[in-house]
Amino acid sequence: MNSKTLVKILFAHEALTYEKAAKILAEKTGKHYTKTSFSSKVYKDTLRFTEAYILADALGYDLVPVKRK
Repeated sequence: MNSKTLVKILFAHEALTYEKAAKILAEKTGKHYTKTSFSSKVYKDTLRFTEAYILADALGYDLVPVKRK
């Protein structure tokens, strides 16, 4: 799973918007994110996995690697 897929799943589960996601990332990282810059990163698939992980963590999700059977 890449960061784009993870963000799309979070958006579906949490009824999240680009604006809310950008605000969460800005608060958690101290970097400047806007709705447009965040959506551009997702669309271009340039969102770093660490950014997606921070977003998931802020929403209360644990990302746990599980070995396939």
